[in-house]
Amino acid sequence: MQKRPAPREKKRLTPRQNDTFEFIRGYMRKHRKPPTLREIGEGLGIRSGNAVSKLVEALVRKGYLEREPNAARGLRLAGAEEDPFRLDDAPPNLLIISRTNSREPERLRERPGGYLTVDPRLLPGVRHPDRCLIARAGDDGMNGDGIHKGDLLVIEEASWKDLRNGEVAACLVGEMLYARRIFFLNDRLHLRPADRHYTEETFAPEDPGCYVVGRVLSIMRRL
Repeated sequence: MQKRPAPREKKRLTPRQNDTFEFIRGYMRKHRKPPTLREIGEGLGIRSGNAVSKLVEALVRKGYLEREPNAARGLRLAGAEEDPFRLDDAPPNLLIISRTNSREPERLRERPGGYLTVDPRLLPGVRHPDRCLIARAGDDGMNGDGIHKGDLLVIEEASWKDLRNGEVAACLVGEMLYARRIFFLNDRLHLRPADRHYTEETFAPEDPGCYVVGRVLSIMRRL
């Protein structure tokens, strides 16, 4: 039996090229199709189509992507073993959300602050990793539960209706993202901190000043 040639070592990517590759890979896993150049630009906040094209060409040249000429969705991950149209046991790449207003929750995934590969053990009980996000805790309101300002929160997107009373949730209040224990009592959402220096806030479920992103699954912290 003829042996397959050993794969060539891929060249290193610049930070911008890596962001582009991770966006393309994450898009393929979520949508089961490659993104267009325009969608890549919108996802990364790049207005110049020429700049996006150069990034993609660099990924092709360095062996990370293959491209079908003259096809709007002609990108695919290089290497037959990397099939973006099926989920496997590879560590998931989660989108890091950038500053977003609670009145515009549909923009949570529009301009990612980057992507981060995480250990699957940080996603306990999650069947669809594509529904998970990463965000930074905006304050120390959950100090009592071991969550500090700046910690990276691993979040499974979920409506407040799907959360149990007392679960730790990630919530946008205006443009700030907080971790809080959430309760639905007397037709109001109660965001309860674990630090006595912070006060409990309440909102009507339809109040655009508060948007529940989902449940907090785990946290990551830089020492």
